[in-house]
Amino acid sequence: MAVNDIQDRIARYIDDAIALEASGITGLKDMISEATDPQDAAMFQQHLTETERQKERLEARLAALGGTSNKLKDVLNKIGMAATDLLHGGKDPGDKATRNLIQAYTIENLEVATYESLHAAATEVGDTETANLAKSIQAEEEAAAKKIFPRIASVARRAVVEGVQS
Repeated sequence: MAVNDIQDRIARYIDDAIALEASGITGLKDMISEATDPQDAAMFQQHLTETERQKERLEARLAALGGTSNKLKDVLNKIGMAATDLLHGGKDPGDKATRNLIQAYTIENLEVATYESLHAAATEVGDTETANLAKSIQAEEEAAAKKIFPRIASVARRAVVEGVQS
């Protein structure tokens, strides 16, 4: 494979990660506003700040490789998030909070897998800077998922109890 083809492939993987982080920013802002527990709102806010930094780091790496971000991917990911929100539009706040935690956990694991593929590809072609960036962000995503997961059951239990009492 020619050097340009390899760089293009790595750039596409980075651009995919940028699009995921961009849609994550949009989703996290909604999750903050819909959180029913201050602990969840604070957790989402902390991860929003981290996600914005991740996106900036990825954009800087993509620019260093001579690539540019595909804004269409960002738009399509946001449309997907909006469609998911529409499907859950009639839910009460407890159900939305539970769904948001499940969605956040799912997104974190999607990102973990995305950074695994970016790390593997970059390592294979000797791009240690991109590989190190991917591993660094992957560790942040894994840490976020570990914070989110234990919240799912407690928020779901509270949603059921509060829903029965209404």
